[in-house]
Amino acid sequence: MSEKPKDREIFFEFIRIDENMRVCAVDSVTGIEIITIVPSKMPESEAQKLALKKLLWRLEREDMGAEEGSDVPHHPPGKYV
Repeated sequence: MSEKPKDREIFFEFIRIDENMRVCAVDSVTGIEIITIVPSKMPESEAQKLALKKLLWRLEREDMGAEEGSDVPHHPPGKYV
């Protein structure tokens, strides 16, 4: 998964917290969410690219875990606490 898959949407949320910005990226198909913190001076386009790269890495890791039967937990879509 080196690029955004065509059959899914990625949702982004940007929240400024003092000198930082919290960037959340959510995959519409799996519901997997990542959060990254970047400096607030970073352009949103760069922060979005970084979050997307991290989300794609996470999705790839989930796929590898499901294929190999490793210790990576596979969760159905939804929110977990």
